[in-house]
Amino acid sequence: MIVFWTGRGYWVVFFVALAMFLPLIVLRQVDGPEVDRAVCLTMSLAAFAVLGLGLRWNRGTTFGPAGRDHAFWGVPMQVWAVPMLVFAALLGTGTITTAEAPRARSSFQESGGVVR
Repeated sequence: MIVFWTGRGYWVVFFVALAMFLPLIVLRQVDGPEVDRAVCLTMSLAAFAVLGLGLRWNRGTTFGPAGRDHAFWGVPMQVWAVPMLVFAALLGTGTITTAEAPRARSSFQESGGVVR
């Protein structure tokens, strides 16, 4: 079995999953700007939680032997706050979105289902 974390590094996965799925459960939607804003907010809060807990548990050191006590994929826990905040910023600015693009209507649908 391959282990991707050391110490309490698995908490990064829990925070990311909570930040992604909690808005979907609360809003009962899968796409749209409301979900994007909610995931942006929860991901930002989760990033600050990961940063705070990572700094506390790794005793304030980012790299070195003490910084590797609580890591995920070999990266100290507090460093994972940076990609989480980047993802939240991209969602918040609308650079990436969950909204579906409108589909192009085919000629079959435009003719009312009558084949000519």
